[in-house]
Amino acid sequence: MSSDDPSETGLLAQLPAEARASFSRILANAVRSPIGLREQLPLYLQAIERASTQGGPPAELGRAIARDCEALLDAWDGFDEAGQRLARAAVEYFLLCRDGDDDLASPEGLDDDAAVVSLVRAHLGV
Repeated sequence: MSSDDPSETGLLAQLPAEARASFSRILANAVRSPIGLREQLPLYLQAIERASTQGGPPAELGRAIARDCEALLDAWDGFDEAGQRLARAAVEYFLLCRDGDDDLASPEGLDDDAAVVSLVRAHLGV
């Protein structure tokens, strides 16, 4: 994470170790709009649902994380710039298949995504 914001630094320390590098990179480079992110959620959920039938992560976990991402996007206008950066990075992290773990490859593939999105939601009070 390129920011010296102490709240971001504290959040980073709480993330699963395998998620930190990817989240930091996304946080520094996130560019998709909230509308673009929202449009990508159902498409990624389709991929998760297909993978769940082939030994991948539980589809219900993917749906729960997507709902959490939607909550972050719903609260977008209430965030300051730093909050928007964190919300964007959390949603983009979820949408990235190969982040801390390969999301679709195993039943545990979304565990890091769930942790990242949940921690960002809690940090932002959503």
